[in-house]
Amino acid sequence: MIESVLIVGLGAAVGSLIRFGVTNGLKKMFSKNAFPVATFFINITGSFLLGLVNGQLSKNTFILAFSIAILGGYTTFSTYMNETVQLGTKKKVMAFAYYLLSALLGILAALLGYLI
Repeated sequence: MIESVLIVGLGAAVGSLIRFGVTNGLKKMFSKNAFPVATFFINITGSFLLGLVNGQLSKNTFILAFSIAILGGYTTFSTYMNETVQLGTKKKVMAFAYYLLSALLGILAALLGYLI
């Protein structure tokens, strides 16, 4: 049991560090953009990768658990929701587009990853 906890904890830490790096890089590139590009990119690529992992590695419990832990640390639903609310206080149409596009493209990306 302790081994599983350590694997998931390590994976989540790795995913969080990757998210931190990607977020900082994208925020520098798109600093003048009101649309939350970094979280959008992270959640779509995370959805794709999670679909890919579930579709391809479902037989290997260790790799599956580690991958899901990394992707769980990498993606962030709470940031997505918070950014939607913040954006909605200033730009309602853009907030709605962000919310809808993230959900739809996230589902499509997960499906694509799963089917590959």
